[in-house]
Amino acid sequence: MRGEKKQGNSILRHFVHYILALFSYLLLRARQFAFYSWAFYLWVLISFDGIKDKLVRKMFWGRSVFYRSAFQFSVGIVTFVITVGGLAGRLNLFATNASQFLEFPTEHLGDADYVEENASMLAIVANSSESGAYSVQKYVVQKGDTLESIANKFEISKDTIMWSNGIKDESFLKIGQTLTILPINGILYAVKSGDSLKTIADEFGANVADIYDINWLDSEILKVGQKLLVPNGKMPQPKPVVTTPVATVPLPPPPPSGVGSGGTGSFVRPCGCGTVTRGYYSYHQGVDIAQAGGCTIVAVDGGVVTQARWYGNGGLQIMIDHGNGWVSLYAHNAAIYVKEGQKVSKGQAISYMGATGHAYGVHLHFGLQLNGYWVNPQAYIAI
Repeated sequence: MRGEKKQGNSILRHFVHYILALFSYLLLRARQFAFYSWAFYLWVLISFDGIKDKLVRKMFWGRSVFYRSAFQFSVGIVTFVITVGGLAGRLNLFATNASQFLEFPTEHLGDADYVEENASMLAIVANSSESGAYSVQKYVVQKGDTLESIANKFEISKDTIMWSNGIKDESFLKIGQTLTILPINGILYAVKSGDSLKTIADEFGANVADIYDINWLDSEILKVGQKLLVPNGKMPQPKPVVTTPVATVPLPPPPPSGVGSGGTGSFVRPCGCGTVTRGYYSYHQGVDIAQAGGCTIVAVDGGVVTQARWYGNGGLQIMIDHGNGWVSLYAHNAAIYVKEGQKVSKGQAISYMGATGHAYGVHLHFGLQLNGYWVNPQAYIAI
């Protein structure tokens, strides 16, 4: 029993000696690592100070040579840049090879702009017909938009918008439609073969100098397909073409007796013939009444004629102001019996049904406005 106890004390003593020896070994290695690290740090510091001293002595004692070399090198670089830049400007090295990769914003560069192969950068900028304060914009029609509201938004006329977008009838305006918006009232015209500034100005009733200035032209030589903004230009009115299946159009009957020319607020049917072939909806703001051979059209109420002429898709068209916000429209007539500014009575003959303008067969397109908004005529008149 005593022998086992003595053996246990011996094992414990050897274990303690082992732990002390291991700790002494680790402490020795740590001291060696610290010593070598400190020595390496001193070597780096001394080496850096030596290099720094050499550089300082070199720059101080040899400063004239150093500064002279640096100055000569700088002058050489500047001379090289100026020389290469001058040659590039004269030979159009950059404009010739790189102009084809330039991307210009479409809102500042017209469709008719082009860049010659040997053009300089100055010529590239000056060549843009829309690179000044004037630029053609694009507008997407939103719900509730009308030509009048869009025109007011961009401070131009409805005619300018219609001419620029080939719109013949206000009712053809659609949501999501992209419109070309000119910066001022006028026309965007594509040059045709044989055109000159004078012929274009004469055709649209504009001024040659205005066309020359607003398009930044540097000569009167025009290119076929080039687009020009014609300030205050007006589309010429097409010659009325009367198309009717009848051989002759009857003369207008005399106005009904005892009926005044003022608006009464009640309406009669615009014609005594025909049937409704197309009703009122958002894209067709009126009612179509068709009759083979046509018949006489009358004023639905007394009022003043505000329009009696050819009007785009409406052909020979009449509009009458009846007062109190009411206006009536009569389109596609074969003949017109009244004049603008003339007073008419309710039931008075004003035209003869036809198929002028954009019409598929002989019919009357009848529209009714209340306070500037198109309404369904069948809600107010028994048609």
